[in-house]
Amino acid sequence: MSDPNWLYSTIAQSSAAIVAIVGGFITASVLSLAAEKRSLNNQKNDKEASLKTLKGEKKKLSNEYEPLAVQSFLEYKLHELIGMVELPSLEKVVQDNPETRDLNLTILESEYERLSGQIHRAKDFIGRNLDKINIRSNDTFDRWVENNNFDISGYDYEILEIEYARVKDEKWSSLPEFEQAIVAPQRMRFPYIAPIPEQQELDNLKGKIDKLTYEISALENDVASLGFRISKFSYPPNLGWSLFVLVLLALFGIIIPLLVIFAQAYSVTNSLIVMFSFVLGLTAFFIYLYIQVKALGRK
Repeated sequence: MSDPNWLYSTIAQSSAAIVAIVGGFITASVLSLAAEKRSLNNQKNDKEASLKTLKGEKKKLSNEYEPLAVQSFLEYKLHELIGMVELPSLEKVVQDNPETRDLNLTILESEYERLSGQIHRAKDFIGRNLDKINIRSNDTFDRWVENNNFDISGYDYEILEIEYARVKDEKWSSLPEFEQAIVAPQRMRFPYIAPIPEQQELDNLKGKIDKLTYEISALENDVASLGFRISKFSYPPNLGWSLFVLVLLALFGIIIPLLVIFAQAYSVTNSLIVMFSFVLGLTAFFIYLYIQVKALGRK
């Protein structure tokens, strides 16, 4: 008598082999893609953390550099501003000095307003005591203040000194030529030139900020690129259908034949049902495979 199990066991083994091979391949692909996506997310998180750190460093350096840069610019312009009859508006200063585009305008506005107030107070003080300035004497500013017992604690010393020298120089210019030859002029000091250590500090801070700006720009590009790759990331198309086909093949090709063997329900009808079920599952698998290949080919 022939073995009635051969058909069912052959179908079950064949179906199990197909399910194992295809299921393993799909599982390996999904795990590989999941690992790749996780790696992209980790890279993005690491670069975002580095970006946050660099931005913090840049902000710290900028908070240190920007007031110094504004102070250096205003000290450079101090003599010119004091020599003006009327101080220009900040908009005019910015318009006439293109280098201010690199300065923090908020700090510049605050410091310029403070400096303007100091200059106005200095001019007012010197103007109120104009009659006490003796052009024919060689009194320095310190001696002039001391001789007249002035209290200048509420004024900026440097601005007062420059304004005193400017006014005294104007008075000297108004003397007749023969008196000018006798009286030594009170020349204003040379325009402000930043001390070398101060300028080196500014240059050093600016170099560090420029370097951080470049690194931040590069990291932002990397983060944007990783974000784009993550947004375009996708698992294999029709993944749900692949699982459905595998379940269908496992049900019709493995479980049903095993149930027949277990129940010893051998008959021509059951053999036809099992055979038809296996062919149905196998057909569904090849149809899915064909659709999958076409879908991948369009990418």
